[in-house]
Amino acid sequence: MGEFAGIVLHDSACPARTRAGFDFYVCKDGTVVTSQDFLDDDHVHVCVEGDFSEPIENMGLVREQMFVLVKLVLRLSSAFKFDPEKLMAHGDLCPGVEFPWHELKIRIDRPPH
Repeated sequence: MGEFAGIVLHDSACPARTRAGFDFYVCKDGTVVTSQDFLDDDHVHVCVEGDFSEPIENMGLVREQMFVLVKLVLRLSSAFKFDPEKLMAHGDLCPGVEFPWHELKIRIDRPPH
């Protein structure tokens, strides 16, 4: 495992996602599932449970999920020494067009709890 450049975000409805297509999986209830190995040497792959190609029905639940995602991003960036703002989408349709990027409020002026 080398140095990572950042994080690639996926959602669970991604047409290109395979069962082993992530390093971390953020469930709707906030549980984080880890895989056995990292997919590649350049980026950490994080999959968020949900289909973000459609309007979000329960924004409260998704806000909690995004809060957990932000905590995960901060911990990973601290552990692997990369800029926590180096988040990129897996592709044009993954995560979906309704993915709440605005909910990813990353504060880098203090360490994660």
